[in-house]
Formats: sequence, C-alpha cells, structure tokens
Amino acid sequence: MAAEPIVSVVVPVYNTAPYVRECLDSLINQTLRDIEIICVDDGSTDGSDAILEEYAAVDPRVRVIRQQNQYAGVARNNGMAAARGTYIMFCDSDDWMALDALELMSSQAEHDRADICVCGGERFYEGIDLTVTDPSYLNMKRVPEELPFNRESNEEFIFSFTTIMMYNKMYRRAFLREHQLAYSSRRNGEDVVISALALWKAQRITVVNKSLVCYRIDRSDSLVGTLSQDPLGPLESWLEVYRAIGSELGATKQSFDSKVVGVARHTLRNIASSAGMETGVAFVRDVMFPEMRIGVQPEGYYPTERYNEFITMVRDLPFNDFMAAFLYMTARDLELENARKLSAQQKLRAERRELKGQLKTVREERDKARKRVTALEGSTSLKVGRALTAPFRALKR
Repeated sequence: MAAEPIVSVVVPVYNTAPYVRECLDSLINQTLRDIEIICVDDGSTDGSDAILEEYAAVDPRVRVIRQQNQYAGVARNNGMAAARGTYIMFCDSDDWMALDALELMSSQAEHDRADICVCGGERFYEGIDLTVTDPSYLNMKRVPEELPFNRESNEEFIFSFTTIMMYNKMYRRAFLREHQLAYSSRRNGEDVVISALALWKAQRITVVNKSLVCYRIDRSDSLVGTLSQDPLGPLESWLEVYRAIGSELGATKQSFDSKVVGVARHTLRNIASSAGMETGVAFVRDVMFPEMRIGVQPEGYYPTERYNEFITMVRDLPFNDFMAAFLYMTARDLELENARKLSAQQKLRAERRELKGQLKTVREERDKARKRVTALEGSTSLKVGRALTAPFRALKR
C-alpha cells in the first residue's frame, strides 16, 4: 500500500453487523485500488468488530481503530486524524458506494483542483426494498455551468445545491486541515458544522453528475431514528453555523434561510415523542428563527410556499394547534413522497416488462434464424453453390 494513498475512506461503525459487509465489499472492490479504508469501531457489542478484523486480515488497505462509544462524530474525527490520503471521504457502515465512485470523484477533483467534489445519491428504503434517486443530494439545476464554483459564483444556492450530509462529498484532506474543520461530538447533527462551513470556505467545488452513493433509511436505531432523545442536536448545530458566519452571509442569506427552514421541518417531522416535539418547536420559535432573522418572505424567496406556511404555524399557533396543523402538512408531504416511491416502482416494473419483451423478441429472431439455417443446409441451391465454388476453395487452400 502506498505511503500516501489517493483516497482515505473513514467508516464509523457501531452495531451494524447485518449491514457492514455490504459496505466494506463496496469499498474493497473499488476500481480505484490506491485507497485506504479506516474503520473506527465505536464500542460495538453485536459482533461488528469481529467482521472488521476479518476484512483487515485479508486486505492490508483496511485498518481498524477502536474507541469507547462516543458517537459517530468522534469516530470520524479519529479516523480523519489517522488518514493519509490526498482526498478523504466518509461512509456510514450501513451505506454503500458504486464501485467506481472513488475513481470518478478523485479524478474530477484532481482535474478541477477542487477542495470538494460532490456526487449524486440514492436512498434505500429497507422496509420495502426500494432504491430511489434523490435529487436533493445533487441538484444540477442549482449548479453553475462553469466548474469549479464557490459561494461567490453560486451565492443563490451554495447551501441548497446539495444535502448537508457528508457521505456524498469527497474532500481534499489538506483543505479540511487548513481550516481546522471537524465533526462535533453531538449525538445528532454532528456533521452540520463541518459540512456547512466547508461549502462556505471552499474556493473550488466540483461535481460528478452520477448517483454514486446509497443511503439506507428507515432503520429505527439510526441517528435520525434517535432524534426524540436529542431533538435539538441538528437545530443547535445550524445556530452554531450562523454564529460563525451570519455576519458575512450577504447575498447568500436566501440560500442559508431556505436550508435552515427545510432542516427545521425535517427535524420536527422525525421527532417521535410529544415532549421532544414541544422542546424542538419552542427552540425554533423562541431562539433559532429570531436570532437568524428568519421569517415569512415574498413569494419566490423560498423553494416552496410551504416554508412560509410552516414559519407562520411555528410563530403564531399554540403548541396543540401547531401539532394538528403540522401533522396535516406532514401527511401531505408523505402523500407526495409515497407517490414518488410508487412512480419509481411503476417505472422499474415498466423497464422490467420492456426488457422481458426485448428478450422475447431476441429469442424469437434467434429461433427463426436457426430454422432458416436448417432449411438452407438441405436445399438444392446450397449444394449447387458448394459444387460451383469447390475449385476456388481448393485453389485458396
């Protein structure tokens, strides 16, 4: 293994034994071979650590670091400290990558001398075994035609052309080190500050317009699934970002506001307890939105008018009334999401039917060709033709 591999992949692992093999298989079989895979076991108790050692024993590119359970942010920081690659990428142990992901992204980053390379991604719904492309991971309508770009050349969408999560982004390791960017130790929202500040500080951002990563959702024990125990994590993280760069936002304030309102809606949607919801709503209403100067805006400011509707609900409604209105809004959102899932399923079924039809046509044409050959072999014309060409074949031999 090279002293300085092209890419380091950091994989925090905590009790994901049913999934971690799929993750590691997608990494060790990458078309880019000059990589290192740093697995940080965050105190697993389900046998995940034994699986990591199994892979490390047969592939010298796999390294295992152990720590007591301190959550994914600390695990990623420890993995980042041990990384030696020119570029670094983070992959959760229940997710996976396309086999050419690291090659395509590192090549693009190298070509554009980029600080960050962003790719598209998919979501895998475990409960219904469905994979859906998600445009929020890389919205090409919000990416400038000229690459690379930065906050000055994409001020309208610098915070909203991609998700704030880290797993669809490759970073130049020296860039993260230069700006002292690291994960927080929060249980939830640990990647908000590092990701948002990286997008803000990067001078050169490039993209690969392909879905190269897949994010597994619907796991009850995932980080999103634990929001009820730490409902303020993502919200406080965004407030920390604002306190760091709020005075410099300028023309990017619209992009920032849109991202924050979307995060607030998403966070509250994923809180499963009434107490956690009440805490979250109070924080958004009394602390977050007032300090960030986020309020109702003219039509077109936010990506959807539902954002203004949500802001009005948070600001004006008592908690019980807010809950009723928000549940209705969420039901509408979920109806649209289910329609999109159904559309994806129908499209997949249609593609399968088309492939079956094409295969049937190929088989029928093959059978017809075989019948024609069989008929030709017994025909008088073939015998006459062979007799006439026999002298020429003999002369050729």
